[in-house]
Amino acid sequence: MSIDPVHEEPHASDDPAYCETWAYGLTDLERRAALLVHASWLPARGVGNHLVTLQRDGYPPCSLRVESHEPLRSSLFEIDVEPWRNARVRCPELSIDLEFSAFTPPIDFGGLFSLAEGMNQRHVQAGVRASGRIGSEALKAVPGFRDRSWGPRDMRHMGRLVALLMTGIEEDLFVTVNSITHRDRAFCAGPDTSLGCCAMDGEVEVFDKAPIVLRNQDGTPACFEFANGIRIDLDLADAFQEGRFLADRTSTPDGFPTSDPILMIRLWALAAKARGRGRVAGSYQEGHLFTN
Repeated sequence: MSIDPVHEEPHASDDPAYCETWAYGLTDLERRAALLVHASWLPARGVGNHLVTLQRDGYPPCSLRVESHEPLRSSLFEIDVEPWRNARVRCPELSIDLEFSAFTPPIDFGGLFSLAEGMNQRHVQAGVRASGRIGSEALKAVPGFRDRSWGPRDMRHMGRLVALLMTGIEEDLFVTVNSITHRDRAFCAGPDTSLGCCAMDGEVEVFDKAPIVLRNQDGTPACFEFANGIRIDLDLADAFQEGRFLADRTSTPDGFPTSDPILMIRLWALAAKARGRGRVAGSYQEGHLFTN
């Protein structure tokens, strides 16, 4: 799947809703740790947000956020990118120095990440293995993901979100989905757009149809059934980390306290099983828009 390397670099735009994002994450089952590094950039304003959330067994959860004045460098972290293949992330404050190496090609969702005029992003993902250090711990080939988005991104068009990001442990398998319902739809309405993928055995499939989600008696997800037959079995009781975050400036107002809408995403880090394909690690996410 060929994507011009120029799109790994920031774009110019005078549209105030235009936003660039770079995200890198890992789920370390051995250390029961989860990491998310997220950079967002508003080229029309020359400002962005850099966010790091780190959760580890035996340590209090940590979430750091700073305003950035460069897309990939700030007082919190810096990212050096080899387009679509590798990225090095360094965060001195948390003693993080990691390389995220993609084992899949860049998976392009085209125009599927679209809800309205103010929310129409190009979105690319890949499965990765992360190696390096977090504090005194050495990591090698830990399963994770990377993604990249650019375009108009007013995330407050999103009323509800259900997402799954899973990377194989024994096999090079990468399965994801984001199913999104517009804020003006009924809360019980189905998704207005869904972007999913499955990369395995050297092949990549992109889905525009939401998977079937089977749920337990308590409402938690039990199984995601994808259009190509892949099934991911999971149990939130097995989650070893849980967190909440506001993704970037386009999901929140400029000032707090506020009566403006706020998009909050809740995330569970856990191991799961891909039937016939072994263990996977990653996250289940639910998001919704808080409104008055």
